[in-house]
Amino acid sequence: MSMGKDECRSLLERAEMTGRTFPMKDSWRKAQVFAGVLTCFLIITIPLGVWIILRARKAKVGLTEEGFAFTYLTTFGYHWNEIEEFRVSAMSGTTFGGGLLGAAAAAAVQKKTVGLKGPLQFKVKGKRVLKMIPAHTIENSLEMAKQMEMLSGISFLPPEQN
Repeated sequence: MSMGKDECRSLLERAEMTGRTFPMKDSWRKAQVFAGVLTCFLIITIPLGVWIILRARKAKVGLTEEGFAFTYLTTFGYHWNEIEEFRVSAMSGTTFGGGLLGAAAAAAVQKKTVGLKGPLQFKVKGKRVLKMIPAHTIENSLEMAKQMEMLSGISFLPPEQN
């Protein structure tokens, strides 16, 4: 079903050659590096902190004619014919723990976000669980979504964003 790690790496390399790579936003990357540094304060979690920092610096989405790959803490990829549907969702207060504070945090993030305002969810054929790409953290996420629409043949963006 999903691509193996080697196949994902090769897809990401081909996507870089064609210029269809979308890295994570600088602000998001800095926040993840900060989280990694905080994790290193406890001596026992230094390897985890270093791993988070290294993975955050390489996080990106790559698109090719055959499929897409996403790498951050994990790496996964799918061929376009394996995808049943895409959905653009917005963040809600429950994303940030619920309550008034969660709703305020979601509103603040959506207000500052340029491009897609939440994760890009997709359903793989034969699977029940939705998977997601955190599109709100990706540089030029709207262009990425437009290219995904074009390459996959699945229309999912609202008309005002096309």
